[in-house]
Amino acid sequence: MFRSATPRPVTEKEWVWTVLGLALLFGAAVRIFPGLLTGFPINDGGMFAVAMRDLTANGFALPKTTSYNLLDIPFAYPPFGFYAGAFLQRLGMSELQVLLWFPIFLSAIMLPLYYLFAREFLGDRPRAAVAAVFFALTPGEYVWFMMGGGLTRSFGAIFFMGAAAFIYRSFKHGKPRDVIFASAASTLTVLSHPQYAFLAVLSGAILWMFYGRSKQGIASAALIAVGTALLTAPWWGAIAAHHGLDIFLSTGQAGVLQGSARRLVGNIFSVQTFIPFAMLFRVLGIGWTVRYKRFDLIVWGAIPFFLDQRSAPIVAGFTYPLLAAYGFMDALPAVIKWLRHRKQAVEESKSGGFVYNHSLSIGLLGIIFYLALECAGHGYAISRAVLSTPAREMAAWVKESTPMDSRYLILTGRIGLMNDPIQEWFPALAERHSATTIQGLEWTLGKRFMERWDELTALQTCLDMECVKTQENQIGAEADYVIFDKASTAPEILGAFSQNANPLFENERYLVYKR
Repeated sequence: MFRSATPRPVTEKEWVWTVLGLALLFGAAVRIFPGLLTGFPINDGGMFAVAMRDLTANGFALPKTTSYNLLDIPFAYPPFGFYAGAFLQRLGMSELQVLLWFPIFLSAIMLPLYYLFAREFLGDRPRAAVAAVFFALTPGEYVWFMMGGGLTRSFGAIFFMGAAAFIYRSFKHGKPRDVIFASAASTLTVLSHPQYAFLAVLSGAILWMFYGRSKQGIASAALIAVGTALLTAPWWGAIAAHHGLDIFLSTGQAGVLQGSARRLVGNIFSVQTFIPFAMLFRVLGIGWTVRYKRFDLIVWGAIPFFLDQRSAPIVAGFTYPLLAAYGFMDALPAVIKWLRHRKQAVEESKSGGFVYNHSLSIGLLGIIFYLALECAGHGYAISRAVLSTPAREMAAWVKESTPMDSRYLILTGRIGLMNDPIQEWFPALAERHSATTIQGLEWTLGKRFMERWDELTALQTCLDMECVKTQENQIGAEADYVIFDKASTAPEILGAFSQNANPLFENERYLVYKR
């Protein structure tokens, strides 16, 4: 009789490559899927389309202002993504192809880079592979990278990860090459995205507080700061020469800046999936990191909620998967052990031990497949957040049929100003001024930005013409034409216009009236 051979145990390397491979495969698939369902950039990107046009028209030299929305907005946005997009257009890609597919490509490239980032901060490959799973397959966490505006956000995120990892290495090891790479990555972060630039500075300060309080750490921090300032000087110096340094203060004040412990707690316990695996494991991970004094990860994820509400969810998207990896690889086995034996697991577990736990490994595979299905469903919803064909038809008519200096009021009844594609894309496609578009005003309004946001939101909630006129006066709008979304504008407002005049343009979704 032949005896069946004993199955060879899975090695740590095989386990890591299996988990990481599935994270990369499914993570890339759920990012590509929405792009296949739509032929137009997801949600936003209109202002970036105009920025690429302005850059190309100016011979790839930075223009002083952008023509977006005909407001002479300072061209002070970090330009790295615009140069990359304009270069791809030179290679033959269309403007819309760049803004649809390049952000999706960058968001997929981000996945293996995040694994390297996680391996640096978690110290081993198995935990890093699990962190990559939760980074790749948590619905809602990656959407902003895939949108048209992901042209700059994705570059900012990629370089931010590199900056944080090399800053961490420079404080721990003090090698000159780490300082050089940290300076280079920090420079590219500053040149890619304003919020990631702020987060790179904040992250560097937090990491210095935990790992850099030594002569070597102080020297490394100084060299990185000086090197980044010098390497970015040609850009910020040119902006300051044209517009003054106050331009950077303006965008820094545009947002919700006050701290909020409630938002921090709400974010920690946010549920992204029907079965909240990510939330459960990050909560377990927080307990585990407190037990073993990895306070740097907790502080890193929490501090932004008390400094800049806009940036807080961004940095949480990078730190929470690290906490979830501790929760799954360390805290969960300890809880199971305690439930089985009623003994407290007092020693820190080794991830290598988890690799050989067949039941938990199978459970992890089940979680990966479940999260992939949730992300696929979410991807379908994402694909619908695009500028509709009727909206594009309407914008094309406006461009061809109305004076170039005409001004528009766009009433859609939707209060999510940043999630209403027509508000951003109309100035880019129709090349006319929209009084209801918020994009770009962060560079001109400063502290008034959030007030304007509230005013425009109130305008979209109006139910009668008296309210519309009041809000128009409040924002100082002087519109020659009004555009209505028939599906969501209040019937009383539509009725008031239809009684006095016939629309100049009408399709199945939009009406255009002359004032």
